[in-house]
Amino acid sequence: MNRAHWIINVCTEQSFWTDSALKFGWFFVSYMLHIGFCIFAAVAPPIIFKGKSLTGILAAIDVIGGSALVGVFYFIGFGFFCLESLMSVWVFQQVLMYFRGSGKAAELKREAARGTMMAAL
Repeated sequence: MNRAHWIINVCTEQSFWTDSALKFGWFFVSYMLHIGFCIFAAVAPPIIFKGKSLTGILAAIDVIGGSALVGVFYFIGFGFFCLESLMSVWVFQQVLMYFRGSGKAAELKREAARGTMMAAL
């Protein structure tokens, strides 16, 4: 199973089906990682991925000098990563509004406190 599919679909569906505050918490953590990666990929600094494996703005500027067609594809990839980042932030906002509106935020705090207490005992 694709990791992105699991983060976006399966984790969210399980949270809504079971209305588990703990599963919402895991969704928020994993989705923040997804948003962070999308922003990193849109910029594509040559820090972790050496070379041109991500189609970010920095890689597009670097490639456009060698081949205009490849540069255009890199700019299109940059646009898609920006679009994915914006859509992911919107989805995160919508799920967060549902989470807070349904009273699950207080339940998550109670579950975390209960888990801490059980671990201490």
